[in-house]
Amino acid sequence: MSMEKINVNVYGDNYPLRVENSELTGKAAKDVDGVMRRFAAKAPDLEAKKLAVLAAIQFAEKKNELEEELSQLRQKMAHINDFIEQNLR
Repeated sequence: MSMEKINVNVYGDNYPLRVENSELTGKAAKDVDGVMRRFAAKAPDLEAKKLAVLAAIQFAEKKNELEEELSQLRQKMAHINDFIEQNLR
């Protein structure tokens, strides 16, 4: 896939990027911006760097949660596949 040049704005700062999927990256930037702004609304004295770290932690927690869910779903699928194989013989 070819790289595209895009500009994203997160918390008032513009970032020129080279990306494979401008739509996904644009959405990700908007998500980060939104989380930072929600944190800023709750704690207006926090500097942007700390807001960015809090946003990163929130996204990492969600990523870990989704990875765990995916692992559990894969295990369930494996059990279902085993059950089907055993009962189709």
